[in-house]
Amino acid sequence: MTVFADYAPWYDLLYQDKDYAAETAFVEARLRDHGVSSGKLLDLGCGTGLHALAFARQGWNVAGVDLSDEMIARAKTRAGQAGLSIPFRQGNACETGPERDFDAVVSLFHVASYQTSRDALTAMFCTAHAALKPGGVFFFDYWHGGAVLAQGVETRVKVIEQKPLRLTRIAQSDHDEQAATVTVNYTLFCEDMDRATIRRVDEAHHMRYWFPFEIDAALAASGFEPAAHAAWLTQDAPNSKSWAAYAVARKSVAP
Repeated sequence: MTVFADYAPWYDLLYQDKDYAAETAFVEARLRDHGVSSGKLLDLGCGTGLHALAFARQGWNVAGVDLSDEMIARAKTRAGQAGLSIPFRQGNACETGPERDFDAVVSLFHVASYQTSRDALTAMFCTAHAALKPGGVFFFDYWHGGAVLAQGVETRVKVIEQKPLRLTRIAQSDHDEQAATVTVNYTLFCEDMDRATIRRVDEAHHMRYWFPFEIDAALAASGFEPAAHAAWLTQDAPNSKSWAAYAVARKSVAP
């Protein structure tokens, strides 16, 4: 069972305000900046498939991999309903799979920060490296350490109503500065107002924040040439205002 086992059924509703199309367009623009405008694209840590579907609708030949069986099942269902042929498979982002000769690999929504050790991060990068053709581009986002340290952690509450359901998510975080990790403890209450029932789901997400120099070292150790870092959805340098940052790297052409 993965960390998302109980969380998966409510995942899309909780993130219904996330603009997957706009994020996909932004990533596409950055891929074009680095010389890749079409072809085969692997979504590593694809979740329920919303980014993958958005890329497919833009003409990419997409495949997706995720650790969660539950999320892969939802991704397959969604692709079938959309009439899109996308090979989704359950797999670990830190284990090299059968995917090869991709023009681009993307890993979005902080998959890199679910890797809480340098070895795990490097293993994830090696998976992307194996999937790419020489000169292929790797785009991924991560939690930026400078912002986490500047802002600190806090308790957050999110409430979404879609009658007859009301979802309340409480996120309480524990910060371990020595380990550079944040454990986000989610408590989710799903209330069916018609039936007067409430279901509770508890999940702990153990995350690590990274600094660009750590990212670049792991990329270089995995056979990549680091190319860029920026704050999410901008081309500005990572800063203390946004936890979300992204990196772009290219698979070395020389062996």
